[in-house]
Amino acid sequence: MKQLLTWLALAGGAVGVAQATPQHFPAVDPVAAGGTLYSITFYDDTANNHTQWATQNICFVQGPVQGSNTTGLWYSTTYNRWIGLWRQEGDQIFMIGDFWTGRGKDAMQVELVTTKDEGFGHWNEWVEDGMYGNWVAKGNTRIAKIGVCHSPLQGADNGLADEWEDTKQRALKEAEAAPVRYRRDGSLAQPGDRDQLPPN
Repeated sequence: MKQLLTWLALAGGAVGVAQATPQHFPAVDPVAAGGTLYSITFYDDTANNHTQWATQNICFVQGPVQGSNTTGLWYSTTYNRWIGLWRQEGDQIFMIGDFWTGRGKDAMQVELVTTKDEGFGHWNEWVEDGMYGNWVAKGNTRIAKIGVCHSPLQGADNGLADEWEDTKQRALKEAEAAPVRYRRDGSLAQPGDRDQLPPN
């Protein structure tokens, strides 16, 4: 019994340490006010060997702090109008986003490694169909920092709502400037699509 209580005390201490993870601010470097550029790669969960599918580039822009969360927006520089929001709690980043003007949906959850230059997690992609949604991609993912974003965006560190709304509108214009991506059969590709052709 004494040994069991010792193990429970150690487990409780470990949980306490996990909850005390400090905030990270990886998305915007001091020298990169426009945001930080990451690659995001999809690996198919429905195959035992986790086949690599597509890689896209996304720009993380820092937004306001909400309690213990850092928040912001992200948009793709390699896939047309792929854009969304992110929040971070400790080393966990949660992302949601839209493509195909909102009909396509993405949700990613990534845990940063200690270097803060990469993270690993899960990526789910689906398309609304008026019923349950068509789950088109179930995968693992890796994000890796590759540089700074070359855009006129600036995060709303001061938390002013009107400035943040302006940043979101400018991010949408940047996302709309990214190339439209197609599959080999000529149809539109999803962001994580394995049959996606390179941009023109």
